[in-house]
Amino acid sequence: MIIGVDLGNKSRNAICVVDSNNKLLEEISFDYKDAKTTWHHRKAICKQINDYIKKYKMTKNDYLIFEEVAFYPGKSRTDNIVSMSFIQATIINEFSNKISICAVHVQSWKSKVLGSRSATKEDAVEYIEKHYPKVNLDIIEHHPKKGDIIIKDHDKADSICIAIFGNMVGYDYLNNKLVNYQ
Repeated sequence: MIIGVDLGNKSRNAICVVDSNNKLLEEISFDYKDAKTTWHHRKAICKQINDYIKKYKMTKNDYLIFEEVAFYPGKSRTDNIVSMSFIQATIINEFSNKISICAVHVQSWKSKVLGSRSATKEDAVEYIEKHYPKVNLDIIEHHPKKGDIIIKDHDKADSICIAIFGNMVGYDYLNNKLVNYQ
């Protein structure tokens, strides 16, 4: 089994579980606005991961996959990089002894799952809507001027694609991407 984690940014993260046949077992999104502090946000993410590990009796033969934190000059915000790095470090610290943890480059999973290393978040949403039509990707956001609008949860779509990627590339590839503390 594979837990896919989209680190998103400081506002939203998503986690899912797929089996070896890419059957989606569970998925959830976390909105940072619901957390009192970044520590509470990381704690909520870790609690959910731990719940999945226990529920599905996961071991070091199973994988948790998240994206490598990448810096793109002129595009990346330092506070987002720091936030994602803290989440990564917390996950590695909390779960290295329970599950195999891998970091993959965003362009690697996009190329393999979506067919293009430059695929967009909209492409990931479209892929999930086509292959997993029962997944609800709608998020209602309130804007002072626009009122309530529906946006698509691209973080949830990304987390599912990241987990699917793990099954597509196989265990040998994933074992070369391990970031567990030894």
